[in-house]
Amino acid sequence: MYQSYYGMSCNPFLKEVDTLNSFESKDFKELLNRFRYLTEIKGIGVFTGNSGLGKTFTLRCYVRSLNVDLYKVVYISATKDMTIFDFFKEIGSAFNIDVGSCYKTEMYHNIQKEIVLLVEQEKRQPVIIIDDCQNLCREIIHQLKVLYEYEMDSKDYISLILVGKPELRVELSKNVYDYLKQRIVVNYKLNGLSREEVKEYVESRLKLANVDHELFTENAMNALYSCSKSSPRRLNTLILNCLLLGYQKKMSIIDAEIVMCAKGEMDLE
Repeated sequence: MYQSYYGMSCNPFLKEVDTLNSFESKDFKELLNRFRYLTEIKGIGVFTGNSGLGKTFTLRCYVRSLNVDLYKVVYISATKDMTIFDFFKEIGSAFNIDVGSCYKTEMYHNIQKEIVLLVEQEKRQPVIIIDDCQNLCREIIHQLKVLYEYEMDSKDYISLILVGKPELRVELSKNVYDYLKQRIVVNYKLNGLSREEVKEYVESRLKLANVDHELFTENAMNALYSCSKSSPRRLNTLILNCLLLGYQKKMSIIDAEIVMCAKGEMDLE
């Protein structure tokens, strides 16, 4: 529909865009560098930001860059109804451990044993990623120590990446987690796209779609920044709506008025 109308060879604003074509914003580069730093030194990293700022996408890019012969990645998406058994069952399954009939202490011991074997015998480093960490109950957060505390051994075996919304930062700031905070070596808060990055992002996406002519006016770019609230996800949705409206109105260039109309169709207030 609007893709051919605007001479786009593909739609670069869809969620399915390959990680190889990632836009390297400041947040993206800062996150990626810190993820890689954690794989080198091991330890715990906390990464927080509002929805739609690109946390999970950057994680995908990071995981894709890891050599599977050297790293074992375990990814868990936390939910609000997740129990401590559910959580460690997922960890256990990733290490091929049947925890169905295990008591908690036995389950913890078996997980620790497999992690040590993986590192010492297979020479592979575990990288455990927990996404949507703000959903974890306090009991699970307390028991994260199972993943990095080993009896009579001060060696660090894993990189633990905790990713979530700002509520996670608030929760972890409480005194009850002092023992955990002592092991956090990276603590990064995402800021979202700047005004300049919004323009660079749009232009890079259009270039990816082989569009070599102006498609958004300067005022439209400013409106995209204001209406997107620095969120790449919201920006993509906004642009898709702009392209649809522009096509329907037979406009060759998207202006600020179209952007505001698109915003109006997105927002429920």
